[in-house]
Amino acid sequence: MSEILIGTSGYDYPEWKGVFYPEDLKRADFLSFYATQFNALELNNTFYNMPTPDRLRSFYERSEGKLCFSIKANRLLTHEIGPVWQTVADDFKAALKPISEKNCLSAVLFQFPESFHYTPDNRIYLSKLIDSFEGFPSVIEFRHKEWIRASVFEGLAERKSGIVFCDMPQLKNLPDGSTAKTPFIGDNAYIRMHGRNADAWYVHDAAQNGSARYDYEYRDDELDEIIAVIKTAEEEGKKVQVFFNNHPKGSGARNAQYVREKLTEA
Repeated sequence: MSEILIGTSGYDYPEWKGVFYPEDLKRADFLSFYATQFNALELNNTFYNMPTPDRLRSFYERSEGKLCFSIKANRLLTHEIGPVWQTVADDFKAALKPISEKNCLSAVLFQFPESFHYTPDNRIYLSKLIDSFEGFPSVIEFRHKEWIRASVFEGLAERKSGIVFCDMPQLKNLPDGSTAKTPFIGDNAYIRMHGRNADAWYVHDAAQNGSARYDYEYRDDELDEIIAVIKTAEEEGKKVQVFFNNHPKGSGARNAQYVREKLTEA
């Protein structure tokens, strides 16, 4: 079976010093240290800023080729969709080339907002978007439960795209985070751990840049539940990727280390 990929969503967090990174570690050395602890990284700064080939190549070089990368699609493809989205898609694909050529591109993550509803126009757009990334390992994260239906799963499977299994609060419009309702599609079993901070999920704190919703540390027993899901996916022959997005206070790094260690023991 293929190696299970485990990491965090982002890595460049100064608050992790003394929690995950050594206190005396320079920020410029964060990535090289990270690559000694995990085998995968979900790059999410590409959501806010359009990446360039040189920029993504630098991640590969600074990690000394030790990491597989999941690259989060730019917001102009998921949150602020405009008439020139195809040009944006072409630019994004061009930026992915250095990582793809090194065979370390594990996924292209398209995370859609809760406001992206299951409508005819959105279904057509999603189909065109996935088709435009044919040949790339695309995975789709829905934040509205309207998309969790058999016809969507079938459409993704036909296009060789996957759906993201999200562990997050069970709130009114969010998809139910269970494999029964969000099955792994295709070759990928892509898992994102957002935390279960229901009280802060819709709190908009500009000072924290929206990170309050992810301020959650999983208990060991909660992580053991996820480990069972991971093992099942592995037994099914899936390429398993697990990323912790509960980054505040270094919780994601600690939780990812626990899961990695438990799987190593197993």
